[in-house]
Amino acid sequence: MYYTGALIVSIVVLVVTIKKNRFEGEYQLYARMLDARTKLQNTDIFIRMAKESSLYAERFKLVEEPKEYYTIISLIDTIEFIYRINKKKMIDKELWQRWENHAKSMMTIPKFRNVWSATREFHTRDFVNFMDGL
Repeated sequence: MYYTGALIVSIVVLVVTIKKNRFEGEYQLYARMLDARTKLQNTDIFIRMAKESSLYAERFKLVEEPKEYYTIISLIDTIEFIYRINKKKMIDKELWQRWENHAKSMMTIPKFRNVWSATREFHTRDFVNFMDGL
């Protein structure tokens, strides 16, 4: 009976560890993807191509130069990334409060708020509610 209980506990610990490692791996991958996308979108080649799009031409009017637009998009994505980590209870509460205050301060920047308004439909409903509530 003792061995059965120990085996069950070991299996539960193993399953929890596997899920945690998989989740952490997914977030690390996502962070690297965000970084790569930001670097690629800030290249002159991509900016030139994006200007050919009527959608991006309109969005670029919200800022002085396209790199500002992509910087803001990267900030929004980073805030959403940290927001998701907080929802999964994978970040210290005090550290989350720092990010929440950072998001509030970003929303006071007119260009940031304008880009947010133009792109908010690409984010999850709960994140939109969070950002709109700031």
